[in-house]
Order: sequence, then C-alpha cells, then structure tokens
Amino acid sequence: MSNIWTIAKFELQRQFRSRAMVINQFLLPIILIFLLGTALSGVVGQGKDITIDPVHVAIVDAAGSQAVQSQLVAELLKAPEAAKVIIPETVKSRSEAEEAVRAGKYGYAVVVPAGFDQQVKSGKDAKLEYILGKDRTDNMVAGTVFDNFLSQINYSQAAALTLGPAAVPASAADGGAESAVVGKLNDKGRSYTASQYYAASMLIMFLLTCGQTMISSLYSEKDNHTLFRLNSMPLKGSELFMGKMLGMGLISVVQSAVIIIATHFLFGVYWGNRPLALALVCLLVILISLMLSVVIAMTASNAATARNISMILTVLMTFISGGMTQLPDSWVNTGGAFSVNHWGMKGILKMMLESPWAQISGSIGMLAAISGGLLCIAFISYRKVGYHA
Repeated sequence: MSNIWTIAKFELQRQFRSRAMVINQFLLPIILIFLLGTALSGVVGQGKDITIDPVHVAIVDAAGSQAVQSQLVAELLKAPEAAKVIIPETVKSRSEAEEAVRAGKYGYAVVVPAGFDQQVKSGKDAKLEYILGKDRTDNMVAGTVFDNFLSQINYSQAAALTLGPAAVPASAADGGAESAVVGKLNDKGRSYTASQYYAASMLIMFLLTCGQTMISSLYSEKDNHTLFRLNSMPLKGSELFMGKMLGMGLISVVQSAVIIIATHFLFGVYWGNRPLALALVCLLVILISLMLSVVIAMTASNAATARNISMILTVLMTFISGGMTQLPDSWVNTGGAFSVNHWGMKGILKMMLESPWAQISGSIGMLAAISGGLLCIAFISYRKVGYHA
C-alpha cells in the first residue's frame, strides 16, 4: 500500500508542475462557466419569477347578433381567473382582428364559429380559431386559457349526454383560466440560472477529461522508456497502475472542489443543500472517467488514438446531453440518456432546485451502475492486457 501512495504522490507532484494542466483543469472551466453563464443568461432560466401581464385579446363571434353569440365563451371571459390574464375586446370581423393583431394592437385573437354553443350541446367536437400575435409569451398565456377551455368542454360532453345540456355550462365555464400560470420547476419555488446550468455542465465535462490526462500519464512511461526501469524495481505493475489512478483521482477531487467553491463565491452559483450528494456525484463521475480511460488505454494501439477516442466520447456525451446548448427535452431524455453527462447534470440540477431525495437518487443510482459496469470491464481488460512496456 505504501508503494501505491508513493506513486500517487509522485504523480501529483508531476502533474501540478505542469502549467498547462493547471490552466486546463482549474482555470479554463471557471472561465467557460463565466462566459457561457453571462452570454446565455437570457436563454437558460431567469432565476426569478416571471410576471404575466394581461393579454389584449380580440374576440370575433361569427354569429354576429348578440342574441345568438356564444354564452360559454362569455362566461369564460367573465370568470375572475380569466380576468387576471385576458383583456377581451369584441371585434366585428376576422379580417379586422387579423389586421389589428398584425399591427400589434392585440396580442392574440380568437374567432368563435357560429353555433358554437349548439355544437357543444349536441355532442360535437368544440373548436375555436386562433390568430397568433408577435409575442411568444402572450401566445402561450392566451393559448393556454382557451386550449384548457376547449379541453374542459370536450371532456364535459360526456356529462352533457348523460345529465343533459344544463350540465355543460356549469362545468365548462369553470375551466380554462386556472392553468394560465407560470409553473415552478419544483415545489421549492426555484429555477436554475444559466450560470448554474453551465456550472453543472462544465463540472461534469472537465471531470471526464481527467481520463485523457490519465491516458497521457500511462503512455508517457512507455514512450519515455521509464516503464522498463520501474518494472526492474521491487514494484508490482498493479501497484504502479493503481498509484497513477489514485493520483489522477485526487487531482480530479481537488478540481471539482475548486470549481464548486470558486463559482459559488465569484458568480453566486447555488449548488443546493446536499453537499454529500454533490460530492458523491463528483466521485462517481471521476471513477467513471478513470475506468473509461483504462478500457481505452488497454485497447488502443497508441497514445494519440487513445486520447482522440477519449476526447471524442467526452465531447459527444456533453453535446447529446444538452451540456453545450440546450436541446429539446424529447432528445435529451432519449439519446442524451445514454451519456454520463445526462445523469450527472440531472442529479446536480435537481440538487440546485432543492428537489426531494427521490428525484436525485435515480441519477446517483444510474451513475453507480455505470461505474460498476465500467469497473468490471476495466478489471477484465487489465487482466488480459496488463500494464507493461
């Protein structure tokens, strides 16, 4: 065991003498977090609540005469919940409403077809025509109100057929506006900022790059022909191998601590209230990186090939997990789920949001399973190939 610690200590001293290593592993991630967090602060989470301003909506009732206009829509617009987010204004025709929306007078327009109420009472599918405005938020707010209104009506048609037409107005008028709120990402009321998002992303990515440093260290002994002399000493090959892994692992532990502490005090990045869980995620990612580097080093023909494979895998996993730029959830949760970065980022972001342990444990469990699988593969690879000149 003393030989392993001696090798680890020597590896630490050698790596920290390299200015390039210090800059790439400690300074570069902090700079990237600052640049990405600042440049994309308006794209990824705002870090504060969004206030919804009422949307001016043009209402066009194709029935024309007030006597035959939709009472269901009128009841919706009178509801207190709708009044908070919708300011309705009656417009005579569809063309007038479309022109006003295009000019920016209204943020949204709704065309109610003639005989809308009668269609609902007869059990037919209820439909409205929407004219979208220029502002995405206004479209989202108004669309949510009227979409939920239609969903409630269509759902209530079964009650109308069973209980009679009188059951429809009472249930339909209640739905719609209650869903027009900006939701939280969790029940704690937090949402992560761009700095938090890219801090988690860069932390995982740079912890994975420790595998490339490990590969370089392993091959340097062969390329410099020092492995012959080391093998002639009373030192087992496995002790040399484990000592190098321990040294690189300790460097990565220091690296993760520096990134977390520096971003917290320099950029105000909040890492959550579970420091032990955060440390566990970092340790598992470090273990995965080291085991992956062992597998690559044992199978690649030379150092350049091994480093290229490691770099390509790291960049690819970072990209498909949304670590470089936010990707659609449908892609991140399918293709991205095959990457280490996905589970590491997911767990850390949940910690930042102070989510319940049940939402965090799944990511940690997946990282543990991946590290366990790679540990077995690395052990088999080393037993077959070994570390020798």
